Amino acid sequence: MNALSRRELLSGIAALAAAGALPGSRPGRAAGRPALPIPPELRADAEGTVALRAQPGEMEFRPGVRTPTYGINGPFLGPAIRVRRGDRVAVKVTNGLDEAITLHWHGLKIPGDADGSPYNLIRPGATWRPTLEIDQPAATCWFHPHVYPATAELVIKGLAGLFLIDDAESDALGLPSRWGVDDIPLILQDRRFNPDGSFFHRFNLVAVTAGYVGDSLLVNGAAYPEARTARGWLRLRLLNGSNARSYRLGLSDGRSLYVVASDGGLLSEPVELKELTIYGGERYEVLVDARNGRPFDLVSRPTGQMAMNLPPFDGELPLVTLRPDGAEGEGRLPDALVQLPPLVAGLPPVSRNLVMQMLLDAQGMDLLKAAGLMKMDREKKTDPAVVKAVTKLITDGPALPLDQQLGANAVNGTPFRMGAVSFSAPLKTDLRWLISEGSDRMQHPVHIHGCQFRILALDGKPPPAQMAGWKDIAPIEKGGTAEIQVRFDHPAPREHPFMAHCHNLEHEDSGMMTDFSVA
Repeated sequence: MNALSRRELLSGIAALAAAGALPGSRPGRAAGRPALPIPPELRADAEGTVALRAQPGEMEFRPGVRTPTYGINGPFLGPAIRVRRGDRVAVKVTNGLDEAITLHWHGLKIPGDADGSPYNLIRPGATWRPTLEIDQPAATCWFHPHVYPATAELVIKGLAGLFLIDDAESDALGLPSRWGVDDIPLILQDRRFNPDGSFFHRFNLVAVTAGYVGDSLLVNGAAYPEARTARGWLRLRLLNGSNARSYRLGLSDGRSLYVVASDGGLLSEPVELKELTIYGGERYEVLVDARNGRPFDLVSRPTGQMAMNLPPFDGELPLVTLRPDGAEGEGRLPDALVQLPPLVAGLPPVSRNLVMQMLLDAQGMDLLKAAGLMKMDREKKTDPAVVKAVTKLITDGPALPLDQQLGANAVNGTPFRMGAVSFSAPLKTDLRWLISEGSDRMQHPVHIHGCQFRILALDGKPPPAQMAGWKDIAPIEKGGTAEIQVRFDHPAPREHPFMAHCHNLEHEDSGMMTDFSVA
């Protein structure tokens, strides 16, 4: 399937929406644009239980073409689970699919047996009943499957959702908080489709090198939707739910983004930016001043990420329109947010170095280089012949045999293997770890389960202000390093260890993951 140009994509969007074919479109909307779907909030019932069901579904992403999907409590994606600090939530996860799944609570500080890692497998027809003790600050977290080696495929089909934590400290700040009105969730995911409408995915040399390269962009499951919002300060909860792509985000009219929270919660004060890069699996909460009532787009601009600047991502791509034409909002942008605990003084030397290594990357890079991708990237000019050649490698490159896929990438030189449990970390102990990149070639947003950490240094320098708070993903690329302060407050036995891995899901599913116990 050939990549679409931006012009083709946007003109096609209008036709799709006019036909009522996009998810989130509403009958009777005359403007030819789908409404932004807002995932329903889901709170525990009177017994303290949250019930989730993974199920098959269908969506019409193109007119008259049905795409088989997976969803949680619906056909595609899932609800926004809402809890408060101090809650004790009994989760009932039923697998209504014909293949095994897990649900990983990404960003939650919980024990290993409740984490939803590859060791918490839920067989078809089975129900998993973990209890989640919520003891961490307000944050935008999320959930997604974590089956090895099928995480990438399951996420592409639609298994993902938001997990929101509230607390009294965040409540008191007066941030925009009316769900879907001035508190707007935005789940960004790129996709590629087969001719029959099904989602494309194949573990070939391009996938295990660059990761998943989509040529369409969905926001909450809709293509270039429009959100009608309050007029005032807007709170955008950004989740990069893509398999591999990072985004360099900005606003179409140049107004500022005020970052107020990262993966694990609120920052000490807002950070004003004109552009924000968000890596795979990361979350940011940003406030935008929409008091003038004028509409604007959230846009994505080209990045330096390998193979990710093919059309329609080779220029400024509008992702979603925010139209603040509703009633006056009540939220505000505070001058200060929360008091973050100081970094630990006298932290011991580095006790663990996690090296992300690509073992088959040379072969994949040679293919992309021969197709002219590196030259096109250097010249920053889209060449249709190169786009066609690289797209053919993405879509037609033969799938790797399973043993070759599982040995394509590694952590510390060893591809992941279930049951190996590579090392142990001490419980309730402040540690200094180093995350590094072993091939000097690619981008790796590294996620560590069971914790929220603080980044001490990126490439030897203090992290940017928007990364100075609580994080569960540390992005490294092209030989870079991340030094972190990390602590595990919950145990993870060898039977249910925590994971550390690249959140490029094709890297994860081809060996760039390790596991460790905590005691």
